Amino acid sequence: MQDGARPHRTADVFEVLNEHFSDRIIGLDYPSHFQGGIEWPPYSPDLNPCDYYLWGYLKSKVWQTSPTNLPELKTAITTAVDTIDSEAWSRVMVGFQNRLTAVLVKDGGHFEPLYH
Repeated sequence: MQDGARPHRTADVFEVLNEHFSDRIIGLDYPSHFQGGIEWPPYSPDLNPCDYYLWGYLKSKVWQTSPTNLPELKTAITTAVDTIDSEAWSRVMVGFQNRLTAVLVKDGGHFEPLYH
């Protein structure tokens, strides 16, 4: 999933994505460069299941250990993800379902998501 920023939509980036993920890519303009993949609507961060709560939670957990190199960072990320409890996952999924419902109610138009 790409955020639509111009540097994320170059032919070089699409080529690397295609090499590693082939038709499992969701990206703005990706289908116009390669077969397969799904067009991602621009400016739709609210459709990201890993909402702001989860990203913030993971970031705080990862940086508690102050990783100084890539292997330490990977270990910290893995550990942080492994410590997410089922209640937190449930909150993330309910929030995502609520945002998807809001998209349907507005027929794909703009809406103000409710964050709790």
